[in-house]
Amino acid sequence: MVPKLNLYTHDGLFHADDVFAAALLSLIAEEVNIVRGSDAELPEDTKNWIIFDIGGGELDHHTPENKQNNGCHPGTNVPYAACGLVWRKYYREILKEQGCEERNMEKVYRRLESSLILGIDAADNAYDPVGDAMTTMPNITDEQRDTILEQARISLTVSQIIKDFNPPWNSSMSYYDAFLDAVSFAKDILLNRIDSILSSLDGRDYVNNCIRYSAGHIMIMDEFAPWEGLLYSLHYDQKAQDIWYVVFPALRGGWNVQCALVSPRDRTVYRHPLPKEWYGLRGEDLQKVSGIRTASFCHASGFLANADTESDALAMAELAVRRK
Repeated sequence: MVPKLNLYTHDGLFHADDVFAAALLSLIAEEVNIVRGSDAELPEDTKNWIIFDIGGGELDHHTPENKQNNGCHPGTNVPYAACGLVWRKYYREILKEQGCEERNMEKVYRRLESSLILGIDAADNAYDPVGDAMTTMPNITDEQRDTILEQARISLTVSQIIKDFNPPWNSSMSYYDAFLDAVSFAKDILLNRIDSILSSLDGRDYVNNCIRYSAGHIMIMDEFAPWEGLLYSLHYDQKAQDIWYVVFPALRGGWNVQCALVSPRDRTVYRHPLPKEWYGLRGEDLQKVSGIRTASFCHASGFLANADTESDALAMAELAVRRK
């Protein structure tokens, strides 16, 4: 981690792209000196400053030349904004400081890009992916287009949340102080998102082992780790496809039995549903119907059941396997 970074960006109203750009850069420095100003006040000593979202340099996206040179995020029509440009240039330094192993660098880069950075850059460039997709549909009517756009509109996004950090018209708070507050908030979001991605990757080996040792359509996990993403991605793996139920310790206590989905795109269709007579039952009612002594509840939709002990949760899964 470098001792100090000098950052320069535009003054006035701020957006998520410049806020997150500053937050990303703050992850590689013990101290950041942030200056907000105009094009007329750009630092002359550019070697000791990182200038972004202003000035026409490589981390700016406002000039026609830069828009053309920066291009779009890979595989999309989303133009780069300051956030994406900073992430693309400094992601290795950022991830190294977060303890990311070299073998996972590109995976974390892509996951943070797709789950956070892409949306920020799209919003800053007023890019609407739904509207863009509809340009490839020649037979859609204007009325249908307007209806789809209205239904697809999301009222609250991370970009809107950051925008709300700008002082209202009747506030005495300075834009600079508000910007620093927004950067601090964005930094927490980044740290949590990166930590979540790293944790998910660290758990892959463990989940893979659980899949390998699964038997009788049941996978048992001695401790919880995110398993759905990996399980559903293994279309080519017969062991993964043969799993109907996953048994694991519940964060709220006891042990869960969760149904595996046919497809992650539809969370209502299970490979092998739990017995329908269990749905919505709790405590003694469920124990009486199932015959499982510590059975505690079954979700009304049937995707999840719970028992107090591992052995009883496993017994619920084994009983469900035998049911047609």
